[in-house]
Amino acid sequence: MSLFQQPIRVRMAPSPTGFLHIGGARTALFNYLFAKHYKGTFVLRIEDTDKERSTKGYEKAIIEDLGWLGVEWDEGPLKEGSYGPYYQSQRIPTYQKYLKKLEALSKVYPCYCTAEELETERQDLLKRHKTPRYLGKCRNLTQQERKALEAQGRVPVIRFKIDETEPIQFHDLIRGDISVDPTILGDFVISKGDGWPLYNFAAVVDDCEMKISHVIRGEEHISNTPRQILLAKTLGLTLPQYAHVSIILAPDRSKLSKRHGATSVGEYRKMGFLPQALKNYLALLGWNPGDEREMMGEEELAKDFVIERMVKSPAIFDVEKLKWMNGMYIRNSSVEAMTKETLPFLESYGLEIQNKKMPWLNSIIETVRGSVDTLDQIGPAAELFFDEKFSLNAEAKTYLVQNKDKAKEILKTLDDLLAKTPLLEKEEFQKLQAELKEKVDASDKKILFQVQRVAVTGRLKGPEMNMIMPILGVDSCRKRIHITQSALS
Repeated sequence: MSLFQQPIRVRMAPSPTGFLHIGGARTALFNYLFAKHYKGTFVLRIEDTDKERSTKGYEKAIIEDLGWLGVEWDEGPLKEGSYGPYYQSQRIPTYQKYLKKLEALSKVYPCYCTAEELETERQDLLKRHKTPRYLGKCRNLTQQERKALEAQGRVPVIRFKIDETEPIQFHDLIRGDISVDPTILGDFVISKGDGWPLYNFAAVVDDCEMKISHVIRGEEHISNTPRQILLAKTLGLTLPQYAHVSIILAPDRSKLSKRHGATSVGEYRKMGFLPQALKNYLALLGWNPGDEREMMGEEELAKDFVIERMVKSPAIFDVEKLKWMNGMYIRNSSVEAMTKETLPFLESYGLEIQNKKMPWLNSIIETVRGSVDTLDQIGPAAELFFDEKFSLNAEAKTYLVQNKDKAKEILKTLDDLLAKTPLLEKEEFQKLQAELKEKVDASDKKILFQVQRVAVTGRLKGPEMNMIMPILGVDSCRKRIHITQSALS
């Protein structure tokens, strides 16, 4: 049973102006786990009021990445509920209704200042060591002055009046009590002249209309909270509870950016990270289970996820730690599941898998997955099992030339033995090796294995031969031996 009085409803509200960033994915995950823990509702709302930058392509990518990550919403796009529509672009009449209410309360006014004028004002305040804010130049314009500005072709935005002088106070579930001086905020823009809302106004209206109980978001939104509180109180709306999660930094404690590697979920997906590994890792950035556990599945995360265990200090995104965790998932998951995940990476690497049987592919993945951290590393590791990729590398050729006569003898004997071997399972492999040792006089027993390895893999290093040859089978081994013999001719 929930510890909170009202039904738990949380939301993720991405703007489709870019791909899903790691920080946004973590915020979505925290909301999702919080909702699951308290048996609440997780809402996905698309904030697409930026007509110039919002695209359907970004929206599609965000939805696909959240779905891939396994962060499933209960209400939103493709899952309509009782509080839709879930696109802000479809909610314009609702915002206009609330804007008219603010107009009736004389709490808004049109502002005609240009971007250049606002920047000049901002720079002047900075020079005087003042907090940059709008000083209210258009607050008391007469009707005649407004008409004159509009005659110049100026299109106004709508600003919200801040008349409060008492501190704006709120309790953050992670950071405790916060107090903000309203005089440093300045009248802020809530709507464009065409009635399309800006973030703070739309978020307040939507959170109320959708009965959001908790707003869990990044700490960069702390500065928006006082403005949203003023709007909500003026409109007589019920405030949600706020929880601002820690920022994610790079290992050098700078802002996470492209120079530290991939920053979007889609990029990590393409690089061969597993959704369950990325989900596990992100959950531990800014939250901990209260003990030393690191490998945690979704049900375990949801069971233990409480805001009381979230931390204020910045979370460090260490891609090497993520790789380690991803490698653990690759090795510990069922081989069948890993083969299914790996197939697209094998294809993109250029391996012919269309006519290959799943048990054979499973055996390859089982053999190579112990040495990889990401799925895109499996292609290079697995190619030695595909005949079309077989070739002798420079190191292997050099070794054969240095041991030419003995190599020829070993390969001839091995080929003759394989011709009499119908199957090459592990028992047959051991028998084959015993017969080879009897027939070939080799003072250095190591050469028997090295020549075989070169002949069937084209390399001097790799998985154990008792794993490789049974997977390849008799026909493939003989085919490669013949290629190697030709190279020695």
